[in-house]
Amino acid sequence: MLKKWFLAACCAAIGLATKTTADEFDARVDAIVDKFTAEQVLGQLAQIAIFALLNEDYSLNEDLVRYYAKLHVGSFLTTPFTNGPNKLTGVYGWNAAEWRDIITRIQEIAMEENDGIPMIYGIDSVHGAGFVLNTTMFGAQLNGAATFNPDLVYEMGRVTGQDTQAAGIPWVFGPILEISSSPLWPRTYETFGEDPHLVTVMADAVVRGLQSNNQTAACMKHFVGYSKTPSGHDKDSVQISDFDLLNYFVPPFKAAMAAGAMTTMENYVSINGVPVIGNHKILQQLLREDMGFDGLTVSDFGEIGSMNSFHRVARDADEAVRFSYTRTGIDMSMGFDATYLNGTKLLLKESPEHFDRLKESAKRIIKTKLKLGLFDTPVPGADDIAKVRNEVDIEKSLEMARESIVLLQNNDSTLPISPSSSVFLTGHSAHDIGNQCGGWSVSWAGYSGNELFPNGISVKEAMEAIAGDKVTYFNGLDSDG
Repeated sequence: MLKKWFLAACCAAIGLATKTTADEFDARVDAIVDKFTAEQVLGQLAQIAIFALLNEDYSLNEDLVRYYAKLHVGSFLTTPFTNGPNKLTGVYGWNAAEWRDIITRIQEIAMEENDGIPMIYGIDSVHGAGFVLNTTMFGAQLNGAATFNPDLVYEMGRVTGQDTQAAGIPWVFGPILEISSSPLWPRTYETFGEDPHLVTVMADAVVRGLQSNNQTAACMKHFVGYSKTPSGHDKDSVQISDFDLLNYFVPPFKAAMAAGAMTTMENYVSINGVPVIGNHKILQQLLREDMGFDGLTVSDFGEIGSMNSFHRVARDADEAVRFSYTRTGIDMSMGFDATYLNGTKLLLKESPEHFDRLKESAKRIIKTKLKLGLFDTPVPGADDIAKVRNEVDIEKSLEMARESIVLLQNNDSTLPISPSSSVFLTGHSAHDIGNQCGGWSVSWAGYSGNELFPNGISVKEAMEAIAGDKVTYFNGLDSDG
């Protein structure tokens, strides 16, 4: 148990969780899962990317959907457009109505093959529903932090959840609650910054905003210490003292829990030599026991397998599954396909005594689906389609952008720009709305260019709107060097 060092390090800072009591859903969860076969239990623990369900033109392959439904797969995720437009059609995304058509058919088949048990779909909606076309985009979380205005961050969460829910998707992989700790880390803009107190305040606001939509689950990530990478690499070995872990990195997650965050995601690093995905101290003793988190915990993409392929602590993929499920409180494995199920089946065959542990995970997953109302309304958000890109939401996005601007110097009162001024503008992103939007905008790494962002304007266009032909623009460099 960690409670001794937890108390010693940070009891005054964040406290201990109170014991969780049974709630209104527990009896229903038990009634459902206790009837599951072993195959149904194991299937619930799998989350598979949508690539596995689609034809080459990204139309839905219903035979493949049915194949995975018969494996009782509990969840699917992401957009197929993560690496650019479809090569056959040129289509680069789906709007809310198109997403709903896809989600509805996947859900219909899943429930047909699983006695009415719904799947849950998840997606990275990080600063607005960035993978749903023609929705209201906000600045990155770092913009939200720069406003020092939790009310606006609440609005960012509310609109993000609403527009994602309009697409029929109830599970949002956000917010990002890392404490920015390394200037080498390229994901800093996704965070609420480097101040633990500010991140904690914003964590509360954004989770409340997201889950104000009654069928949206927030997923606080990436638990924990992911941002302290010494190299800036996505997968790395992180060294953190218990004091720093508990006093700097944990408080935002505590705040998110207090705000009701329903799920969490672990991360790609190892902490003090032990990969988080197989780390008993982090994911079981700290998260489950000391912090009292009883919600669904999902791996980051492919991370269980990484215990073998990257961290090199498991001899093969099957042993990686064994380590994760016998050492930690992980519930669901996020990945490309169903090969992960081979490991859980082998674990159960070789060690049937672990079946109750696997059922615990299935129960947390089913409980999440019950809380979201998916048994009664399998595809949420029908009433939200009409709300997408409404004027109030657009104004909130603009307000957050304005309040996030930080003026460091204004020598000789250069700003505001006079209509009679001559302006020289340079930089490869000055006339690139895609670069201005950053990652998680249409695709995971974003897009360069203006054509995919019809609702925005570039810095160059904004300058020209003020100073007209007195603006001289020169790119000056290539972003790739």
